[in-house]
Amino acid sequence: MRKKKLFIWLFILILISGGIYLGKDYLPIPIIGNTSKSGEEDGFTQEVDPDTVIEVSRGNIKKTVSTSGYIKPENETYLSFATTGTAGGTVENILVKAGDVVEKGQELVKLEDKQERLNYLRAKNEYDLAKITGSPTQIEEKKLTMEVALDKYESKTLQAPFFGKIVEIFVEEGDFIEGIDDVIYMIDDASYEVEVSISEVDCQRVEVGQEVEIELDILEEQIFSGKVVEVAEYARAESGVVTVPVTLRMDEVSPYFKPGFSATAEIIVDSIEGALVVPVTAVSEGNQGSMVLKVEGNKATPTPVKTGISDGFYREIVEGLQEGDRIVGNNYQMNISGDSPIGKFGGGSPILKMR
Repeated sequence: MRKKKLFIWLFILILISGGIYLGKDYLPIPIIGNTSKSGEEDGFTQEVDPDTVIEVSRGNIKKTVSTSGYIKPENETYLSFATTGTAGGTVENILVKAGDVVEKGQELVKLEDKQERLNYLRAKNEYDLAKITGSPTQIEEKKLTMEVALDKYESKTLQAPFFGKIVEIFVEEGDFIEGIDDVIYMIDDASYEVEVSISEVDCQRVEVGQEVEIELDILEEQIFSGKVVEVAEYARAESGVVTVPVTLRMDEVSPYFKPGFSATAEIIVDSIEGALVVPVTAVSEGNQGSMVLKVEGNKATPTPVKTGISDGFYREIVEGLQEGDRIVGNNYQMNISGDSPIGKFGGGSPILKMR
């Protein structure tokens, strides 16, 4: 009986001890804040290290979508004899070389055409004779026969479809080629584009006409301007990543450009000039929204602000500050949530000193 009572008392003591231990986590914890000195308003203020203070100024912000791709001429083509309608033949003459600038219609490559030339001359002679002795229908027949023979004869010569530069020649004299074989790669190097892909999320912010800043890996520290000229009406998926093709046209061309050079681009989706700007590290997000530490004298006070766009380095301040105001430039550690003035804004930053 005595052992049973002893066991009951031990159990009660254990419950009481556990309750006291667990209960301490639920007891109200006094918040140790800054007590104001005589003549100062009660509130949250902190002494600040002068080296961390910056002045609010005006500047420009560009919000961009970053992407990359490769440059290519706006107008480029791989020429083959299929475009002339011939089935192919033996290369007789190559009339240009890589690097040549050619005019539209200039002859580039000729295939052996003796038979085609013979057929054309016969048809032309018959047409000339028909014009003297033939009836109107005979004249029309011989004229059409001559024109067909001329087309076949001319199909043995490859001509430049536009003014441009010969980049590469894929055949040599004496080669037998099919009509579909590539013969020449030529470009119009007066205008270049960049083919890029952007994520399905970013594509909703990209529009035709937006300005672009383009930089080529081969030409470091030189930025070329451009514009978005096409956003594809379709998306494509590769390795589980969905992207949308976008075409950027460059406003200027360098003599150093070559098709296939790699490029990075910043598509400007939003921008503002002459705005109040502060470093993004100066703005903290808490339960009360965006705040900065505004400095007056050597004291910093949390000050609510309304923010605008950001480029990742600077953020626009729409309300809450004026040009010339002094703030703490970096309070990235001031983001601890809580119910105290420190918690609502943040706390624990080494740049501030509790007074």
